[in-house]
Amino acid sequence: MRASSPWIRYGLLFAGAAALSGLTILRDINPHDEGLVLQAAARVADGQLPYRDFWWNYGPAQPFALGGLHAVFGPSLLAWRVVRVLGDGLVAILAYALARRDAPEWLALAAWLAVAGAMAFPTIPSPNPPAIALGLGAILLARRSPVGAGVLAGAAVGFRLELGLACALGAAIAAGRGGAARTSAAAGATALVLVGPFVALGGPGTFWDDTIGFAFNVQPLQRLPLPGAYHHPFDVNKVFEFYFPYVLLAGAALWLGSALRDRPPPRAWAPVPYAAVGVAYLVGRADEFHLIPLAAVLPILLATGAERERRARHAALGAALIVALALVALHGLDRKYVQAFRLPSTSRIHVDAADGVRTEPEQARALQRLVGYVDARVPRGEPVFVANPRHDLVKVGNPLVYVLLDRPNPTRYDVMQPGVVTSAPVQREIVGDLRRARPRLIVRWLDPVASEAEPNGAGRPSGMRILDRYLAREYAPVRRFGDYEVLGRR
Repeated sequence: MRASSPWIRYGLLFAGAAALSGLTILRDINPHDEGLVLQAAARVADGQLPYRDFWWNYGPAQPFALGGLHAVFGPSLLAWRVVRVLGDGLVAILAYALARRDAPEWLALAAWLAVAGAMAFPTIPSPNPPAIALGLGAILLARRSPVGAGVLAGAAVGFRLELGLACALGAAIAAGRGGAARTSAAAGATALVLVGPFVALGGPGTFWDDTIGFAFNVQPLQRLPLPGAYHHPFDVNKVFEFYFPYVLLAGAALWLGSALRDRPPPRAWAPVPYAAVGVAYLVGRADEFHLIPLAAVLPILLATGAERERRARHAALGAALIVALALVALHGLDRKYVQAFRLPSTSRIHVDAADGVRTEPEQARALQRLVGYVDARVPRGEPVFVANPRHDLVKVGNPLVYVLLDRPNPTRYDVMQPGVVTSAPVQREIVGDLRRARPRLIVRWLDPVASEAEPNGAGRPSGMRILDRYLAREYAPVRRFGDYEVLGRR
């Protein structure tokens, strides 16, 4: 019984974190992020490759992982969510295991709860969860198997380049002087095997433009400042949510100050590269989705740092670290409670690919009617194109429509992001693809958020209307279903 009790404990913690994540598994859709990743998976299942055949700004592993699900289950909004729930449970127990090495049970459980809450909220198939799980696993494994840890870190590079590199550095720190070189070599070799072929097939220039070039040239246009003055009706929950980025940043600064003073052993620093990427990620765009990398690793640092301060009899600093940890946990649980119990009611989307997923009743009806209309007019295998209201000013697009329609995009751009489709070369490329494919129908997504101007460089029109002029010249509106306007060839 003693030998099995740790497995029972880990099993219960996994089940608890997965249950928290799965509480809203059928609730809500995310037109941009969910659609972009699932459409990439559909392309891979169809034999296409990232960078070479379609624009993709992450590592190649995520579309291949979800492409396997697509090949088995077909287009589905549910299959990836089941895998995501399992991944969230895995991240939470890995965080617990890391915290438990240097902290008592109650602090390790607090870290588990905080990480479980952080991972449970966002309903998008982001490559962050697998990259985080691989990174935490690499740190745990580093002392026993430096090469195995390097393989895990290299696999993380396949999902997200910057998080994977942070994983590799963290695993090398955890491996210590005797194993750091082997960890780094294994990480480099694994990353080369997983990413190298796609760089070669897609072309180094295209790979650079889609990934690293995007990070340096396009993402700065999308930066959002950290929260300023709160100008909404007072609500404790909303005020807490609004200023939560400062809680994460203050917690990170508090831990760093504590560590610089106490000089803990090297392995205590292993999660820091990951936290540093999380800080940069959050400062770059302080929204609910960019909280996750930092919120998923900071609780480990806070729990172990609090125990270190307790042993050093620094009661005030230890208490401050515990308060920061408690606030991270509270935020995650509060967001999940709101998502599950306080948001408006939803309706099932009666479309095959939705697999029981629900959204706002008006949107569900519009999508059902849109899919029925397209199914009656566009044979399977023929393309449609999903357009924004305008293409000189975009905030997000709706590639999820491709997934629900189960129709291919005749261009390489599922993404609708500023700095990409707002540029003249990309618009000319899209127009050329549309001329060759001549899709029978265009679906224009008219939700105001599509062209909402943000307070950043992306909020200024680019002046490029090449695609808009082409669509106006060649297509005319024929039907409308809620926010979805269907255009037919003139």
